[in-house]
Amino acid sequence: MVHKIKLIQSDTVSDISNICGNINLTTSVDTLGASFNFSVARNINDSNYVVTETIKNGDIIKFQNDSTSENIFTGIIIDTTTNRFSKDIKCLDFYFYLNNNKVIKQFNELNASACIEDLLKSIGAEIGTIENIATSIDKIYKNRTVAEIIEDILKIVNEETGKKYILEIDETTFSLVPHKKIKVEVENNIFGMPVLNESIINMKNVVLVVSNDQEEESIYAEVKDSEGIKKYGMLQEIIEVDPDKDDISKVRNIASQKLSELNRVNTKVTLPVLGNDELKAGRTLEIEIKEFDIKDEFLIKSCTHTFKKGHHICNLELEVS
Repeated sequence: MVHKIKLIQSDTVSDISNICGNINLTTSVDTLGASFNFSVARNINDSNYVVTETIKNGDIIKFQNDSTSENIFTGIIIDTTTNRFSKDIKCLDFYFYLNNNKVIKQFNELNASACIEDLLKSIGAEIGTIENIATSIDKIYKNRTVAEIIEDILKIVNEETGKKYILEIDETTFSLVPHKKIKVEVENNIFGMPVLNESIINMKNVVLVVSNDQEEESIYAEVKDSEGIKKYGMLQEIIEVDPDKDDISKVRNIASQKLSELNRVNTKVTLPVLGNDELKAGRTLEIEIKEFDIKDEFLIKSCTHTFKKGHHICNLELEVS
């Protein structure tokens, strides 16, 4: 087996690769973090399977590429189902703690980087590189998870600057980095039948920026695509900002960035390829799909790796970025 599964229980590390099967690893930009599922063979009458009975929720799992020693996944077991001859294991990476800790936070004109670092420290997360982002955050968050708050902060950054950042995890360490592109050869590894979907369900060709004060009706900025309106009809989005926004250029930039993001036909492709450990949600690929005469830059929306009988297959859900 090219990949190894290691079980960590306190100071004890066990290689359980030889008794594992039905392995899949999934990442998605919608859920944040990675999930890792597998099954372990079970036989209470055979000493070779004693370790299966010891596996419990809270144990740590590492999934590694044995040939490169690269760590692919590190996470915590959050769910176990025991059958007569197997035990099904569900794991989540350490985003689990960001998604399951609600906090109360007030940020007073604090830059985005400092806000995110403060949030990570509040739940005892290990912190790596934090990219310097000057965007000022002045907001109160109540009864929101750490992951939801970070997602909102990065949304504000994107609206004001047009730049995208992601919070990546390496084993147990979180780093805030610019959205990255990767070069992975997939064109020659495509098999099966790609599926193309094109939709205008989420298209917007008019964007208004208004106050989030319910008693104020002022429109701070408006941008539109007249040709798009003629073709598709008017599809309007409203963005709410603090009423004390006095930087007109910033407000207009927010409107322009949002129009640029939403004013398009959404193109998605489902694509099966030979497995590659570098493929994960949130990264971008430049690929050509000859069946659809498409050559473009795609965001990986979700990615599921399946490891079975020595084969590594990857199913990608892509969206033109």
